[in-house]
Amino acid sequence: MVLPLQGIRVIDLSRMLPGPYCSMVLSDLGAEVIRVEDSKYAYSNPPPFYQKGRFRESAFNSILMRNKKSITLNLKDEKAREIFYKLIKTADIVVETFRPRVTHKLKIDYKTLSDINKSIIYCSLTGYGQDGPYGGIAGHDLNYVALCGILDLNRERKRFSKNEKEKPPIVPGLQVADIGGALNAVIGILGALIEREKNLEKKGQYIDISMLDSVFSFIPMVAAHYFSMEKNEGNTNENILQGDFPFYSVYKTNDEKYISLGIVEMKFWDELCNVLEREDLKLKQMAQGIERDWVFGELKNEFLKKTQDD
Repeated sequence: MVLPLQGIRVIDLSRMLPGPYCSMVLSDLGAEVIRVEDSKYAYSNPPPFYQKGRFRESAFNSILMRNKKSITLNLKDEKAREIFYKLIKTADIVVETFRPRVTHKLKIDYKTLSDINKSIIYCSLTGYGQDGPYGGIAGHDLNYVALCGILDLNRERKRFSKNEKEKPPIVPGLQVADIGGALNAVIGILGALIEREKNLEKKGQYIDISMLDSVFSFIPMVAAHYFSMEKNEGNTNENILQGDFPFYSVYKTNDEKYISLGIVEMKFWDELCNVLEREDLKLKQMAQGIERDWVFGELKNEFLKKTQDD
């Protein structure tokens, strides 16, 4: 089977999670990925490790760096850059995650490389994009999900006690901004490859991906709810997909496990009520106020009667 990106060469200058995840997807699609590594980079082999013969190998790298080749170059050195420029002549794509303007100092920016190879597609993946008030600031996933508003959504809900204090935000269990930015980078690169085939000069282009922008685009439901709230007096800040309603929530079972209940449509709520033999709850899917707290409590008790397997 011929993979869709077979014959496409990617030069990967990225580090950590987002850039390598992007180039991993490209390699899975058949691209030849060559990582340009810095032997002095302290975080190139992150834990956890597993034993592989006589050596301990990074499990993280075993996943993200699969199917890739690598070369070590000190891009501050002129001779190393000459080798790098030779690679660029044969390349289709460059992926980099340096902070803005670092590539200009290293003389590996888009303008420099496109003068060597006009067909090069150059993707910069950063926290906040190439310009703007945060452009030069370092960041990690937690900073991006905090600024875009997702962190504020990721907390326990107030339910059964009106006097209970609001719970603090919970650090998400996965890196949604890092992965989201990486996937947007893949989409941008694939789009650029298609466009390059259509233009007569076969000229590449520059792609600027911001992880903050990427992850903000993941919350259209929240944004729609927020903006409609501002325009319509009397709207509440409750969202059916954020755990404010009993039909879309998580419940503990009798064996100390959990069940996720994801119901929006009325027909599925009816089915749940039938299975639980709770005809009295059928008309209370969208109950408000104290009555909603009562429905939450009733469902909590119903699930506590059963094991997860039940």
